[in-house]
Amino acid sequence: MNRLIIISILLVFQACNFLDEDPESVINSSTYYKTESDAVAATNAIYDYLTVGTEGIFSRGFGGIFFNDYWVFKDILSDNCTETIVSQEYRTLNDFGFTAENERIELYWQKLYKTISAANVVIDRVPGIAMDPAKRDHLVAEARFIRAMMYFEGVRLFGDVPLILHEAVNLEDAFVARTPVPDVYNAIVEDLEWARTHFSTTYRVGQGRGTAMASRALLSKVYLEMGEYQQAADQAAAVVESNAHPLFSDFEDIFQLENANSGEIIFAVNYSGTLSQGFKPNQYHVRLLPPNLHVNGEGPKNAFGWEVPTDDLFNSFDPQDRRRSVTFITSFTYSNNNTVTFRPYIGKFWDRDDEPLGNNTDADVIYLRTADIMLVYAEALNEINNGPNAIAYDMINKVRKRARFNGVTELPILPDLSGLNYQAFKDAILQERRWELVMEGSRYHDLVRMGKLVEKVSAAKPTATPQAFHVLLPIPQRERNLNPSLTQNNPY
Repeated sequence: MNRLIIISILLVFQACNFLDEDPESVINSSTYYKTESDAVAATNAIYDYLTVGTEGIFSRGFGGIFFNDYWVFKDILSDNCTETIVSQEYRTLNDFGFTAENERIELYWQKLYKTISAANVVIDRVPGIAMDPAKRDHLVAEARFIRAMMYFEGVRLFGDVPLILHEAVNLEDAFVARTPVPDVYNAIVEDLEWARTHFSTTYRVGQGRGTAMASRALLSKVYLEMGEYQQAADQAAAVVESNAHPLFSDFEDIFQLENANSGEIIFAVNYSGTLSQGFKPNQYHVRLLPPNLHVNGEGPKNAFGWEVPTDDLFNSFDPQDRRRSVTFITSFTYSNNNTVTFRPYIGKFWDRDDEPLGNNTDADVIYLRTADIMLVYAEALNEINNGPNAIAYDMINKVRKRARFNGVTELPILPDLSGLNYQAFKDAILQERRWELVMEGSRYHDLVRMGKLVEKVSAAKPTATPQAFHVLLPIPQRERNLNPSLTQNNPY
């Protein structure tokens, strides 16, 4: 593992740490990346950046990109959730009073580029290693898939971002100017198309890894954001029609530990196989659970309730919608039959049977699943045809049909949609995505893409003051101080 840490010493936009390093400590290219085991180890290391981070969870950044703040920039910056942490950085994000000095934004930027840096090392070095060509290409495909994913996160949050596609070996390589959004998207598409065609169908090293189907699924979302609706529809159709990841019959099944990386889950950031520092490190799902319920060895442990749903979100559900009962927890019953009730918290990620204490959970962070892609497909078709066609209705209605199932029978709620015009169907897609994907990384981007951010957030969170420019986050000021080539998003 020390070798892998050395690999990441030269990290993009981490100049404060980098400049403190002895230049002689930078990895010597003649020493590493000589064998197949080096290639595998370097590829595996990329996934550490997604989860616990190479510095460990107790570093300043509190783990990797999907450990602490991923969801903050998706649901807190929306009408879905509010923040209860007594922290200026989080509160200003919740209320849209943040500036370029916000530490959470800064750390998120840094984590993105740390992961990109690790991927670039694999993409540059592994092709030169003498090993089975198919296996070699597969490892590079994994790296290009992750790199594309990180740039997709970055371009949606920050707009123009520095496009760095090779290993940084000096400051000139790292400190570059921002790249226009279209060029970033073109690079993302190129990475995903290359990955899709080079993933091996036989070489697999474990769960929670990139695949050809995951590349298609992500491509559908990328093309949707680009406004390339036919390409989005084509990629989504390939995913759905393959039936490689069919919908679970019960919404609750998506979040059961026994179903990790199966069924409709196309790609999830794997925690069940990631043990670091002696314990299972996924804290995200735990911190969403209601606090103070752990009594006499029962109830969720290590829970904080730091992000809570807005009343607007909770009340938007039909009371009998299966997704409401699974997504939220409003009561808890102890073995002595004592039941306590409380305001709604997010409980969908807690598998009560497998992890009754809910502590340091094995639960993965789901990034791509079929219901999401079906709704992408429906949205793209609506744009292509200036209104929904039969396939678009079929996609959204299948998602709604599952929501009618209460675990035993199908209820007479959420009727199939029909007869809608372009705008009404677009509104229906936005609403369906809200119900289906709570705290799964979609809501902020959905509101921005459909031009509803200010309207929806203002209605749901009276203390929030979103403005039109909040469709992008500021470039962290610390990064601009270190890299004079970085311009700022207006009017931050």
